[in-house]
Amino acid sequence: MPTLRRFSLFPLFTLAGLMACSGNNSEGPQGGAGGTQSSSGGLQGGGGTTAAGGLTAGTPAGGTTSPAGGTTVPLTTSASGGAADSGGTSATGGITTAGGSARSGGTTAAGGSATSGGTTAAGGSAAGGRTPLAGGNTSAGGSERGGTTGAAGGAAGSGSGGRTGGVAGTPGSGGAASGGAAGAAGNPTPGAVPAGYPTPTADNYAKCTSTTASGGLCPGGGAGPVCIACHFGGSAGNYAVTVTLGGTAASQTYVSCEANRGLLKPVSIGAGQSQTYAFVVNVRTKESEPAQAVSAGTPGLDMYFSGPTATPPAVSAIGYALVTAATKPTMIWIAGDSTTCDQPGSGFGGWGQMFPEHVMAPFGVANYADSGESSSSFYGSSLLWGAIKSQWTAGDWVFIQFGHNDKGVADATVQTNLEKYVTDAQAAKVNAILVSPPARVGSIPIGDQSSLHAISASGAAKDKGVPFIDLTALSTAWYNGLGMTQTQVLAKYHAGGTDVTHTSIAGAEGLADLVAGEIKTQNISGLVEYVR
Repeated sequence: MPTLRRFSLFPLFTLAGLMACSGNNSEGPQGGAGGTQSSSGGLQGGGGTTAAGGLTAGTPAGGTTSPAGGTTVPLTTSASGGAADSGGTSATGGITTAGGSARSGGTTAAGGSATSGGTTAAGGSAAGGRTPLAGGNTSAGGSERGGTTGAAGGAAGSGSGGRTGGVAGTPGSGGAASGGAAGAAGNPTPGAVPAGYPTPTADNYAKCTSTTASGGLCPGGGAGPVCIACHFGGSAGNYAVTVTLGGTAASQTYVSCEANRGLLKPVSIGAGQSQTYAFVVNVRTKESEPAQAVSAGTPGLDMYFSGPTATPPAVSAIGYALVTAATKPTMIWIAGDSTTCDQPGSGFGGWGQMFPEHVMAPFGVANYADSGESSSSFYGSSLLWGAIKSQWTAGDWVFIQFGHNDKGVADATVQTNLEKYVTDAQAAKVNAILVSPPARVGSIPIGDQSSLHAISASGAAKDKGVPFIDLTALSTAWYNGLGMTQTQVLAKYHAGGTDVTHTSIAGAEGLADLVAGEIKTQNISGLVEYVR
C-alpha cells in the first residue's frame, strides 16, 4: 500500500467534517479519520441551513384522512397530508403506480390514470440546488436531467428523456457483453418493482425522523433544506428496498442512502399522485472506503429523503429486506480510486457513489473504490479486489478505473495491470468495463491528460474484447463545453472550489451522468436495459 499522506484544511473546519478519500491527493492512500484534503485552499464550508418546518413522521391520534374516498392513515406520512396506507382506497383522480405492485387491497378510484413512467406533474422542474449540466434537457414534466452535449473533441452521450411507464416490461433474454458473460435477463420499466420485493408500509416510514441540513446539504447528500433520515439497522448485505413517494400536496423528493450515495434524482410528483420505486442498496460494514481509517458510519441500512421547502419531500411508505435467493440482484462492482469512491463526507463526491441514481432494480452497485489506489495496489489488496472477487457471481458486472495514481508508470505497464482485472472477471463469467479517469481541471480549456493513461485502458479493452468508456475525453468535452472559466468550474463542480482533481457531489453526479450516457450510446447489451 502507498504511504499515507495528510494535508491541512482551513482552520474553520472541524475534524468531524473532513473526508479521507477526498482528503487524498490522488498519489497515495490517506488514513485516519478526518483525513485532510490536498487541494490548495482546502474545503470551504457553507453555512448550515436549518430545515425550516422539516417533515416529521408524527403519529397524531387518529392519523390523517386521505382525500375523498381515502381511508384513515395511522400516521402523517407526507409533508401535506398522508397517502392512503396498505388497503386504502386512493383519492378520486389518483394514479396507479406505473409498473409497481398494487398495495394489498388497494383500489384505484374512478378517474385514476396510469402514470406515464412515473412522470412528474406538468412542468415539473429539476431539483432545487441541482443545476442541469450544460446542454442538458429536462424531459417534459419529468425531473430527469438530460445528458450533456460536449464540445468538439468528444460529445457526451445524450441522456434519456423522462421516465416512460405503463406496466412492467416483458422479460427478455439477457444480452452478452463483448468478452464477458451474459447479463441478467429482463427489460424493466422504470418504476417497476421486481417480483418478491417487500411491500412498502407506513409503519416503516414512521421510523424516520426529520433532520437539519449542514453546510448546505442534508445528511445523505441531498440539497434540502427539508431533510428526512431513516436508520433501520440490520446487518451488512444487499437490501431490496421499495419506496412510495407522493402525497396530497405537490412534492419534490431526492432519495439517497448510506454515505451520501445517490439513489434517485429529484422526482417532482403532483398533488394527489404517488409513485413507487425499487432499489438495491449495498450495505457494508464501512459505508464508504473499505481500506481507509474512516468512520464506519451508522450500522445497517440508512435511507435519506430531501427536497425544497416550497414542495417538500413526500414519502408515504417504505419496504426493506435483505435479499434472498429469489430476489438476488445482479451487482455492478466498482474498482477505482478517490475520483470514484463513496466519499465519507459531503464536501467531496466520487462518480461511483452517484452512479446508483442511474441503476434500476434488480441491479445494484457495490463501490469498492478507495483513495490513493493505483492499477497495481488495488489488485493486490484483499480488502479491495480480493473482496470483490470473493463476492461476485457469474453475470455480474465490474467497472475498472485507474490512472490518477499511476504517475510516471509506463503506459504498457498500466495496460498489463488492467488486463489482469479483466482476465479475473472473464474467468468468473463477470462482465468487465474499463473506464479511463476523469480529467483534471488544471485549466480551461483542459490541458494534456496523457498522464491518466486513457490509452492504456483503451488498449486493454481492445485486447481483452470488453467495452471501454473514455471518461477522460467525455469529461474534457463536458468541462470545455460549460462556457465557464476554470475558477467557475471548480467553484461549481469541484471539492472546496479549488481542487482540480476531486469533484464535489454535484461534479460527481455530472461525471456519473457521462458514464451512464456512454453506456446508452454504446448500447452495452445486458446492462443498458437497467440504466435510467
